[in-house]
Amino acid sequence: MNTHSDSGNNNRGILTHSDTWIGLVLIVLGLVAAWMANDFDNRSRTYPQTLSVIMAIFGLIIIVKAFLGKGSHTSFASPSKVALSAGTIIILWISAITNGLGYILPTFLMELAFLLACGFRGVGKAVLVALLISVVSYLIFIVGLDVRMPESLAVWLL
Repeated sequence: MNTHSDSGNNNRGILTHSDTWIGLVLIVLGLVAAWMANDFDNRSRTYPQTLSVIMAIFGLIIIVKAFLGKGSHTSFASPSKVALSAGTIIILWISAITNGLGYILPTFLMELAFLLACGFRGVGKAVLVALLISVVSYLIFIVGLDVRMPESLAVWLL
């Protein structure tokens, strides 16, 4: 991946800077997610809405850093392939959860796919880490925060 700093090089406009576009995407996704969180009940709304606003704020910070020349410009050639893979994995995860496969199994498969795609060494170790992340996130979100999930096809599908 070619990364070079554009500090002091203003030949490129702010709209051609990769950090500007990443920041805009974070702002838009954050604001849309915050708006969508308004449909949650009072008990479930705070967590996703807070995360969404934080994501939008981080996007704004990235744009400001790019504007001030403190960010670095990166080619999108390789990251776009990774983003496409990650987006596909996330869409499959959302589809699995909303179609009644519970939380643990889709989350485990998503985490395992991410770990292996990112070059995590050792399949057995990746399985263990994915299982640990899935169980801990289940305990935090479903048990601890009582986030409601779509109905599962079977009771044993957590």
